[in-house]
Amino acid sequence: MKSSIDVGSYLFDAVTYDLSLYGAKIKLNIPLERGADFDIEIKGNPKIPSKVSWAENGFIGLEFKYPPDRVKTIVGSLGDRL
Repeated sequence: MKSSIDVGSYLFDAVTYDLSLYGAKIKLNIPLERGADFDIEIKGNPKIPSKVSWAENGFIGLEFKYPPDRVKTIVGSLGDRL
C-alpha cells in the first residue's frame, strides 16, 4: 500500500506490507535506526505515530504508538480486514 513517512520536517514515500493493528513492515529508501520516531500515513488516512522496531535490507518494522482500537479507526476500511 502506498504510504508516506514524516520524519521531522521531511516526507518520504514508502510502501507498506504486512499491516496489522500493532504495526507494519515497510519498504523505505532511507535508513532509520531502531527506536527512531516518525509518523506514517497509509493510503491517505490520518498519520499514526510510530517507532522503528527493526531495520534490515531496506525494510523497516514499525510499531504503532496508538492502541489497536484507535489504529483500526484511523485506517478505516483497511482496519476491517485486520
